[in-house]
Amino acid sequence: MDKGSFLAKIYPYVIAVLGLGALAIIGVQHGPIWNPTVLLLAAIAILAEWMVVRLPQGNSTTMSFIAVLLALLIRQDGMTTTWDQVVQAMEVIVAGSFLGYGLLRRQRPARIAFYVGQSALVGIGAGAAFVWASQNMQPWGMRTFHLPAVIVYILTYALLSTILVWPRNRVIITAVEERFPKTDPLVAFLLAPLPLLIYYLYSLRQFSFAALLLGLVPLFAVLAAFRLYINIDTAYDEVRTLYKISQGFVAALSQEETVQVVARVIASSLDQLVSCDQCLVYSYNPEANEFILVTEDESGQAPMTVLSREGVLGQTIYSVQGRIVDDITLEEGKSPAEGRWPRRTSLLVMPLLAESDLVGLLVLVRHRRPFNAENFRLIGILANQAGIVLKNAQLYERSQQLAETDRQLGLMNQTAFRQRAQHELGRIQVASRQAALLLADIDDFRVINNTYGHQIGDLVLEGVARILREFTANGNVVGRYGGEEFVALLPDANEDKAREMAERIRSAIEEHTFVTEQGVEVKATISVGIAVFPGDARDIAGLIKKADRAAYLAKRMGKNRVCLYEDRTAREVEG
Repeated sequence: MDKGSFLAKIYPYVIAVLGLGALAIIGVQHGPIWNPTVLLLAAIAILAEWMVVRLPQGNSTTMSFIAVLLALLIRQDGMTTTWDQVVQAMEVIVAGSFLGYGLLRRQRPARIAFYVGQSALVGIGAGAAFVWASQNMQPWGMRTFHLPAVIVYILTYALLSTILVWPRNRVIITAVEERFPKTDPLVAFLLAPLPLLIYYLYSLRQFSFAALLLGLVPLFAVLAAFRLYINIDTAYDEVRTLYKISQGFVAALSQEETVQVVARVIASSLDQLVSCDQCLVYSYNPEANEFILVTEDESGQAPMTVLSREGVLGQTIYSVQGRIVDDITLEEGKSPAEGRWPRRTSLLVMPLLAESDLVGLLVLVRHRRPFNAENFRLIGILANQAGIVLKNAQLYERSQQLAETDRQLGLMNQTAFRQRAQHELGRIQVASRQAALLLADIDDFRVINNTYGHQIGDLVLEGVARILREFTANGNVVGRYGGEEFVALLPDANEDKAREMAERIRSAIEEHTFVTEQGVEVKATISVGIAVFPGDARDIAGLIKKADRAAYLAKRMGKNRVCLYEDRTAREVEG
């Protein structure tokens, strides 16, 4: 276990021990201060801790500091020092954190101990700053309370509340837990005038306890309205963001309906919702029963494929339950591919579902920054919608493949080949590279059909197509052009490379024996014509025409051979 992980694990216990120990010492020295006013303010703090306000980006703040501030300002009969006011305020926040956050919210004992301990430390720290300011700063002419000391108290209280809770957030957060609430400094200063005004009126006009209670009722109503406003505003921002992202999904699907494009849109859209270092999308491949990475991985650390039950990602697929992984390197059962991620890499893993079908996997990656429950909640809202979009893209791509593929041979048909080859030729032209087109024609195919039957002819076609796929598998475009004609576009191939490839294919087919189920052996050969881009032609139609003329020449010269198209030679022959 590294030092950082060890400190992170013992941190909550250290805070709990220090806070509860300080609370015990203060209690022994000063004794409890319980009276109707303190009980009322403690009840308000309990409600405030129970009903925290959710802020954007997953933060949550508590309004209990208002009751604490009132408890700090109100001096009861018999109070001899300023520390008595501090103890009274600390009792209010400790009661609020223990009963409101702990018991009413049904938290675990360890979490309650930590939060009560940090509340005690916050109250003591801010109280010490309040005592110091009261003794060393001018009161600014206020008769009812020491305004500079109050400002120091509010600032110290809010900062300590935020600082002490934040490191714990980096450890405890999971997919089902909320962040600890804290007193946001900005919210504290925005709402601090309300309790100050109430106390000022209470002190100036000598309001009774009943009058104070009556004044607190509208204050509590204001706080409830403020909480509602914040939650509505936050929810509105979320809905607006989700709507924009969903519109982006629809736009992507209408522009270029492929799995890769849709996956990139999903990744970029979700990255706008929850910041991360990488957003990876895996698409389900039913043929191999695996999930394939379809977005770019510039780091080279992400697994390229994921199998069910294999590693942390595979377990998520198997369980069909999203999860947050604080540090993938500390997880037991991670796959070797997942071990490439560096230390302190956090993952938010979410399965992508289309109705009840698992169609993909979404993985958000952060380095040295954990995800939280709010991130998980927001991503979960969009996961099903993204799954439906990905499913539609998968169905479209498969339908396109079926429409573009010669079902008998598994190669592209003529229309699909022309479109794909022309697109590839445009890229080659921009890069000022060469390419070659091969057109292969099976020699005497009609004789094979007439002699052995169409079933044997189909066997020969399938065997030739299989050999072509094997020899042109890397980045080449291969299709069936006609009945017994095949075409292949070879990027980055000059005349020599094209001739070498064509000779290898011709030789392989010549040496291959096609055997039927009845044991009949058939031999076949091909004649191959070659045209080179850009010398022979500058578009795919011209290349096919020139390669066809070269293949015709190969047949006239005796068949079972390779011929290059040469414009000058052709003109001399024609002349």
